[in-house]
Amino acid sequence: MRSEFFLRVMTYQQALELLRQNSDSKLAGFNNKIINSSVPAIGCTLPFVRRLAKNCSVQDAESFPTHEYYETDLLKGIVISSCKLPFCDKAPKLSAFAQTIENWAVCDSSTVKVSSAERERYFRFFCDMFSCSTPFVCRYGMINLIAYLDDDHIGQIFDKLSVVTQWGHYYVDMGAAWLVATAIVKCRDKTIAFMENDGRKVLDKFTYNKALQKMRDSFRVSDEDKEWTRSLKI
Repeated sequence: MRSEFFLRVMTYQQALELLRQNSDSKLAGFNNKIINSSVPAIGCTLPFVRRLAKNCSVQDAESFPTHEYYETDLLKGIVISSCKLPFCDKAPKLSAFAQTIENWAVCDSSTVKVSSAERERYFRFFCDMFSCSTPFVCRYGMINLIAYLDDDHIGQIFDKLSVVTQWGHYYVDMGAAWLVATAIVKCRDKTIAFMENDGRKVLDKFTYNKALQKMRDSFRVSDEDKEWTRSLKI
């Protein structure tokens, strides 16, 4: 690890220099293709950005400009989502960050690990994002709720899908499909009931069928359940 990582305060220019020193042009080209963003990539791996984030304070990260580079957006998101602050201090930072998300990679790599004491507050916080008119805020809520796929929360999560207003946005649809497809692994019977009944009304056609496809693609779903998905396609 480079000595610069141990600076007590990391300026944007210092972070940018470290990213450039540890970049790969081929990876930059690959990321520019798959991330589908107007924000250019420098070409750093996610593990490297995570290492750098451990040495960057939330105060440093919040001062970084937005949408200059994919990796600096990613660094900011990882630092804010992993900072150790009480909910009342962290939630506003997460809300502000979520409003800046403009691609799936930053969204999905910036999920929040929460303590058991604050678990229910964060659950309500992410549920409230479902109705947001900003597509990636909505997706951010969905992706964070994958950690709540259990019998205590699954019914509320399915209910919250009914308030989504951004159906038809590809990354919202795919986020919901991922959420529902993962739910069958965690809460099989309730997910089957949802897909056979309310899911047909709540999810749009594309999302419903994508959720079924993701179930078939998963190695954690039984052959029997994969065959069941084929009977539901609409």
